[in-house]
Amino acid sequence: MVMMILQLLVAGGGMYVEVFNRGVIPLAYSIKKKNKEGECNTYLDGIYLLFTYFTKPKSMAVLEETLKADDDVIRSSSFKVRKRKY
Repeated sequence: MVMMILQLLVAGGGMYVEVFNRGVIPLAYSIKKKNKEGECNTYLDGIYLLFTYFTKPKSMAVLEETLKADDDVIRSSSFKVRKRKY
């Protein structure tokens, strides 16, 4: 899973990819999600991963669609971090 995401980032022009695995953490509430076959799964804990990288904006759309379509991913979020001006 992690290698697939790393390959997508590098293929899309990603640089300085850093992965921080926070491990298995219980969720604040249970999450129900249907997989591709239509079966409903209930998740009580999850593996939290943080990816930090520089990439082109076009590759973000491909990454988000891939994560959304993957049954192993419960939730994902991505955001842009800007430099602070002091």
